[in-house]
Amino acid sequence: MKIGELFTLFGYLTGALVFYLAARGKKLATEGIGYVALAGLCGGVIGARIGALLSSPGVTLAFPGGNGKALLGGLIGGWLAIELCKKRLGIARSTGDLWALALPAGEAIGRIGCYFNGCCFGTSCNLSWAVYQHDAWRHPAQLYAALIAVFIFVFLLLLRTKLSREGDLFRVWLLLFATGRFVLEFFRESPAVLFGLSLAQWFCLEVLIGAALWWLWMRRTSFKTTEV
Repeated sequence: MKIGELFTLFGYLTGALVFYLAARGKKLATEGIGYVALAGLCGGVIGARIGALLSSPGVTLAFPGGNGKALLGGLIGGWLAIELCKKRLGIARSTGDLWALALPAGEAIGRIGCYFNGCCFGTSCNLSWAVYQHDAWRHPAQLYAALIAVFIFVFLLLLRTKLSREGDLFRVWLLLFATGRFVLEFFRESPAVLFGLSLAQWFCLEVLIGAALWWLWMRRTSFKTTEV
């Protein structure tokens, strides 16, 4: 196993560990939540592979090798698997806050794997910290992504005790992740699909709008409940 693949695997394991610790802190470390975590991990891996295959036809479905993890595909696959598993087990409670810390923790490590794997590479540049990949000096976009994930993780870690409403931590993660990924795409070698923006950027805009509307709706609902 190559060093990049080790970091990728370690990223998944780190996310799983942080998820367990967050669940234990909320007294939710039950067998059912364990199945939910496993479903999310498997769905995320499969979704990431399908996303990578669709965006890069040369990528295989094997784990953990390949030329990219297609994080956005992983998020969609993981979310679908979690919701199906929760429905199957009859779990109605939100588990988003547990993933809010696990996802950036796992990504921070996994993106180092992307750097060593040579995937998710940046655009050409002549800056002093440029790295030589794919026959050119480029932005170390993978390391930018790792730093963004570390910032999000630390910020949410400090914020988690200040949010009383369940699900708010996950909504903040959605806003921060989508914003960070949108900006990061300007430094990545990603083809534009419409108005100079990549497919990932359009997806991030949809996430930003959806998360903002979700946040406003939840605040309005809470306000009406308090008022009554």
